[in-house]
Amino acid sequence: MKAEGFLIQNERRRTPTQRALSSLVTLVAWMLWFYLWLPVITLVAWLAGVRTAWIELSAEAYANQTSDLLAILGYALVSAVVFAGWAYYNQARFAHRTRRRQGPAAVTLVEEAMALDVDPREAQALRNQQHSTLVFDKHARPIVRRSADREPEIA
Repeated sequence: MKAEGFLIQNERRRTPTQRALSSLVTLVAWMLWFYLWLPVITLVAWLAGVRTAWIELSAEAYANQTSDLLAILGYALVSAVVFAGWAYYNQARFAHRTRRRQGPAAVTLVEEAMALDVDPREAQALRNQQHSTLVFDKHARPIVRRSADREPEIA
């Protein structure tokens, strides 16, 4: 067996159970990695004064006051209801409507020829090509026309 077979996995060939197990193993590995860094993160937070700020602002000053927490939860619930109501209103209003009333009008061959400053036969040839490249001068006139079938020609 090749060494690459152990490292490179084709997601489409794996069963859903194998994908879920692989995701679970990856999650556990990341959690373990984060757990190993916790002492360093804690040390940096203590040095920065985060622990002292947390104790002063939340733990001691508001230890027995649940009214603030209930007020915050109430505000969160009201906000969720307002946003959900707005989403349902927009869904009901715009669900089955098309946003564009009408597509852009097609450009006629004569308009295209006039805009490119070429005769209509050349405009038709450009239209029939699958790939065409136009190079314009500083006055926005085409100077070189390249197509997939022909060599470049100077206008």
